[in-house]
Amino acid sequence: MLVPAILAQGEASEASGAEMLTAYVAGFEVWAELLTREPTPLHRKGWHPSAVLGTVAAAAACAKLRGLNAAQTATALAIAASMSSGLVANFGSMTKSLQVARAAQSGVIAARLAQAGLTASPDALEHPSGLLAALSPEGKAERDRPFVAAQKEWHIVGEGLNIKRYPICYATHRSIDAALGLVARHDLKPSAIERIHVSTGEIQLRMLRNSAPQSGLEAKFSMQFAMAAALVARKVGLAELTDGFVRRPEVQAIFPLVSFTTAEAKSGSNFAPADSVEITTKSGEIHRSGPVEYAKGSHQLPLSREELYDKFADCLGAGYESDRKSRAFETLMMFDRLNGAGDLALQS
Repeated sequence: MLVPAILAQGEASEASGAEMLTAYVAGFEVWAELLTREPTPLHRKGWHPSAVLGTVAAAAACAKLRGLNAAQTATALAIAASMSSGLVANFGSMTKSLQVARAAQSGVIAARLAQAGLTASPDALEHPSGLLAALSPEGKAERDRPFVAAQKEWHIVGEGLNIKRYPICYATHRSIDAALGLVARHDLKPSAIERIHVSTGEIQLRMLRNSAPQSGLEAKFSMQFAMAAALVARKVGLAELTDGFVRRPEVQAIFPLVSFTTAEAKSGSNFAPADSVEITTKSGEIHRSGPVEYAKGSHQLPLSREELYDKFADCLGAGYESDRKSRAFETLMMFDRLNGAGDLALQS
């Protein structure tokens, strides 16, 4: 949700592309710093990090774009801390999208309110009754660890950027890569499948709450749907996230064929060390993917320029001609040289 907040505030502030990128880094660093101070992943406690910590991160980005001083920026983060909220329980519903949208909106508002003079407690993040403590019922948050700017290591450099190749929950992505690989290598047809076994993380599966989705929204949080789309469409894009596709008989028929083995998540993570998929055909053939440690699009396994374009074009949808999509993509790829957010407008 950093991007929509930055584009909104960037347009209002007449910020350049380089300035908006700088604001993105500011938001990223605040978000990552707060994450490192809580050893138990928020998903495990029912919190949606994008809607909770993302609110504070969006406020930091917008504060940077508005040119707030240190005291005003601290106030913006404190205001945002009281505006943050979002639950994993709402995954698979319209409210999941709403809580992320509200995070972006709240970040914009918090920065504006701080500049206008609204007050907030400067220690709202680290206070014993502040945000970090509230998100850590076990009391494990590192609220007292000092932040020394001179010794700072940039999280964005160490952790890199992860791009979601597929428009559904990231917890499915490694398994989708595994399944698509098997489908392509062995030319697997849905009608030939006896069963599909997925090895994934316990916390990942907890987020994927819909075993038999009936809508595109529900399908975003369903490993069964991820496997069905990989087999039926041989891709997982926005075209597959329609109620009509989800309810197709051949898609629904795959759901009961999917079974699971779960593994404990890595320390400090929601994810198992790796995912894998095993597909058995009705003729008795068994096809195994092997462990998939990194999803395609992660910073360890980045998308190619062509794959990035495919993702971009899919997001734009069928309402734009291919040449307009290409021009828009090329403009986006030189974001740091743009004069402002208006340069991103699709040209006819």
